[in-house]
Amino acid sequence: MRFRRLVMVGALAALCGVGCKREESKSSGAGGGAAPSRSKGALVGGMGTLLAPGKAVDLRVTPDGQFLTYLLEAKKPRLDGIPPQMVLGELYLVPAAGGTPRKLGEGVTNVPGGLLFTAKPGYVLFLGGYNPASQSGALYAQPLADPTAEPVKLGTNVTYMLPSPDGQRVAFVDGGVLKLGPLPQGPFQDVGGEVSTAQFTPDGKVLFFKRKLVAAGGLAAVRVEQPAEAPRKLGDYVGDYEVSKDGRHVAWQVRSEAVRGMYDLFIADLADLKPRQVATGTKVFGFSPDSQWLARTENGKPEELGELTVGPANGSAGRKVGERVEEFSFAPDSGALGFLERYDPSARAGLMSVVKLPDGTTKQVGNRVPNFTWGTEGKYVAFLSRFLKPIYSVDLMIYEVGAEASEKVHPGVFGYGFTPGDKEVVFRTNCIREGRACDFKALALPKTQAEPVTWLQSIFSYKLSSDGQRVLVSYARMDSDSYDVAVYDVKTQARKTLEQRVKIPAYFAGEGDSLVAFLISEGAAPGVYTAPAQP
Repeated sequence: MRFRRLVMVGALAALCGVGCKREESKSSGAGGGAAPSRSKGALVGGMGTLLAPGKAVDLRVTPDGQFLTYLLEAKKPRLDGIPPQMVLGELYLVPAAGGTPRKLGEGVTNVPGGLLFTAKPGYVLFLGGYNPASQSGALYAQPLADPTAEPVKLGTNVTYMLPSPDGQRVAFVDGGVLKLGPLPQGPFQDVGGEVSTAQFTPDGKVLFFKRKLVAAGGLAAVRVEQPAEAPRKLGDYVGDYEVSKDGRHVAWQVRSEAVRGMYDLFIADLADLKPRQVATGTKVFGFSPDSQWLARTENGKPEELGELTVGPANGSAGRKVGERVEEFSFAPDSGALGFLERYDPSARAGLMSVVKLPDGTTKQVGNRVPNFTWGTEGKYVAFLSRFLKPIYSVDLMIYEVGAEASEKVHPGVFGYGFTPGDKEVVFRTNCIREGRACDFKALALPKTQAEPVTWLQSIFSYKLSSDGQRVLVSYARMDSDSYDVAVYDVKTQARKTLEQRVKIPAYFAGEGDSLVAFLISEGAAPGVYTAPAQP
């Protein structure tokens, strides 16, 4: 989905939960305070087991939670103009359950795109010997099925890489040339030159790629099973593009000749890849999760947002459901569409509107809304709304699809989301210390209580386990630039501090999120640690 929303950034996003957003709020409360501290005669924390010693950075967890990667001997490159957070170091791999750490490569960067994990059978793809000046490195693949095997070198001057959805293939740009082939050893076929990015269809059968502006920013497609065939060109000066989840359609923007500064929207069936124009003056567009609908803004101008239209995914005529729309999002069940209309760019807010599909009437359910998020099942949409009277406040609202109106959940909210299955809407509030210590509350759904319940106090950030039954939280310390990490059990309401003076983010890891993985950089025993994810 191509839409814009205000999200938590920087440190507040390091461990934030589902749907975490950021909204400046002037409200504060009496809750919150310092992080948990050691009481006389009682041990606080100390639950971590050292997996790998050393001052590590850039901790990551494989999708199945079975392995951790991290960098040692990380140093900032001596080059002006690079991101201040960039470092290069030695890449290591260690099983989350414990074992001998394995060095995979040197000169590996922490910048986005420098290290990726594939789906099963599972590989770690990384750029070694990274050159910050050319933003390139040698591409290696490390099989996780045999972590003791030597990494396989795939390319020498790689600037971009993308594994297929099934983890069987990889596409990468080496020396400006897009290559495609099976993991781990190829062979890799040259697909096209001057390529910037690429995208597989969900079934992995077609690869789309976009060329650099020096090559007219063209979009082309190639059949994965016939990479030697000439790519099929779809258009030049392309902006965003998206493939429907069923792999039947692709939509893309082309720089408009009729409206300068805007895009025209085109679509093609993957069966024949014949372009058809759908709309002019388009800014945002996207397919529904069930691949039945295509929504897009139309008739927009650089100085004026367009109308939101939704219609069949094949690009045939749709119906107008909103005006001056900045962003939209389909419900996860594709049964409704939420969007911000009559959007004011200077205020970064609009009217929260919802329309049931296929033929419902648009219902406006909130004013001065900067952002929103759907629940996991599409029954609810939560959003922040700015209230000006009696005092300025940024409040959390919730709307149940089909209801007459939205309801207020709580005033002064700073970050929110849903637990799996939409059992609760959770949020941070009563924040002090510039948002570094907040109450963490939950409201059960459907609403059976008058007020939300306080689960935790003074937290900095949170992350939910995959089943939503445990919460991994951090507490910002006042005596150092580090954090205490704890686990909270939703059912029993038990809470335990796992470790003090941790470097976040921390992650759930292991089978069924049974472990918490984190870094400690202070004290006499720095390194990579895990602890049981139970209070």
